[in-house]
Amino acid sequence: MARKPVDVFDRDEEWADLAEFAASPLPGLRIAIVYGRRRQGKSYLLRRLAEASGGLYHLATEQVESISLSRFADSLAAWHGVSAGAFGFTGWEAALGTAAELMAARARTAPAGQPPPLLVIDEFPYLAYESPGLASIVQGLYDRIGPGASEAAAVKLVLCGSAISVMSGLLSGTKALRGRGALELRIKPFNHRDARAYWGIEDLEAAFRHNAFIGGTPGYRELTPDPRFPEAVAEIGGWLARNVLRPSVPLFNEAERVVHEDPRIRDSAAYGSILAAVAAGESSPTKIGGLLGRPATSLNHQLAMLEAAGFIERRQDLLLERRPVITITDPIVRLHHLIIEPYLGDLEAGRARRVWDEVSHTVESKILGPHFEALAGYWTARYAQDEAGLEAGAVGQSVISCREHKTSHEIDVLALARGARPRTAGTPVVFIGEAKCRERGPGLAELRRLEHLGTLLTAAGHDAGAATLGLFSTSGFAPDLVAEAARSRGRVLLAGLGEIYGEGRDEG
Repeated sequence: MARKPVDVFDRDEEWADLAEFAASPLPGLRIAIVYGRRRQGKSYLLRRLAEASGGLYHLATEQVESISLSRFADSLAAWHGVSAGAFGFTGWEAALGTAAELMAARARTAPAGQPPPLLVIDEFPYLAYESPGLASIVQGLYDRIGPGASEAAAVKLVLCGSAISVMSGLLSGTKALRGRGALELRIKPFNHRDARAYWGIEDLEAAFRHNAFIGGTPGYRELTPDPRFPEAVAEIGGWLARNVLRPSVPLFNEAERVVHEDPRIRDSAAYGSILAAVAAGESSPTKIGGLLGRPATSLNHQLAMLEAAGFIERRQDLLLERRPVITITDPIVRLHHLIIEPYLGDLEAGRARRVWDEVSHTVESKILGPHFEALAGYWTARYAQDEAGLEAGAVGQSVISCREHKTSHEIDVLALARGARPRTAGTPVVFIGEAKCRERGPGLAELRRLEHLGTLLTAAGHDAGAATLGLFSTSGFAPDLVAEAARSRGRVLLAGLGEIYGEGRDEG
């Protein structure tokens, strides 16, 4: 298996999956589907994989079929070592068939231990849009020289694309390639820890705010005039004004570009209005429809497309059968709809600093607060077992009713026992957590609230009597809470930015 090149940052798991696929000696044509939003480093990763395996990397462009075939013929000729124009394809069946034959021939004569030939077709949706039957042509090729073919040489084909709703559907339902994929890999943005390392940010508060505003898309670093993100929180507004909130810089309109790069998202007004509503805090189809003056059922298609494309997420309640909570998944899209679009006139007039000073409440309540809750949930699911000894299964959120006070309480972070099924009577709850993003650190009052939530969960029939109680904070914890946690013998878990970023206790 090829070693990951030193110039590929992070992506260890993704490289391992791709390298294992590429190096497999199993006979016949095998197909991998790779997808992810633009600027995640997919192309960079696949170019390096093709180089490491002596394969052919071909980047498709938005062209008519004849030009696309000509470009592919030139790429294949260069890889095969013959002059441009050596191949003249009139259709994709002949083009892919010839490529497979050449690669199979090379595989048969390759020295022992050399990886099988690899063909990478990047931005596959461009080709499929102009040639709607292309997936069926790939299916036919697979059925002819795939794993079931007798004495077939090992050949690998990687189909990659940025249109997530298109690529993720290639292997689904009744689609032509259903059941024919050996690997399906989604390249996601860096998580908060990797993003911090990639941008070289030392200060934890600055790293958290950067992730809340910019997210983990690695390609955004190359789009900023000044990629040196400030370590001092007081300087972040000025950096954003220069690098994001200025109409002449690429990130200013990035949110609109990434949303509409998916070919299935065409009605810009409708999709933009939905995203704006969700960014503002409307979390159900009914509330979104009410804000837009439309019935909730009329939004089903648009919501499904936005979810398939990776712009929104529907979070299911872990304990109750209720409508899922809809949230924005991309920080730059959230920033666009909360800050850039509402203040477009001011920003175009060069008043970015004034705008930033005026939106501080929006930033705190609709960006930093929700983002910290999301990081708390991610830490609980990804790191809490190894770093805090919390044996957690499914992690999410829930709402519990309090009859005494005739109200309901939202639980920011809830974890079930490993192997427990959500929304099942008597579900064992192992963790109840609350995330606080504010200047004052939580104290005993917040702990007592968690204890009350545990009592309510038990009264509602859930097994929460032994649940760990957790508080997450961006500004440390009150001394009395720290002392109580120390006496709790692990029953109370405190996690500040130090824990979230894997640097130990941050008591503030």
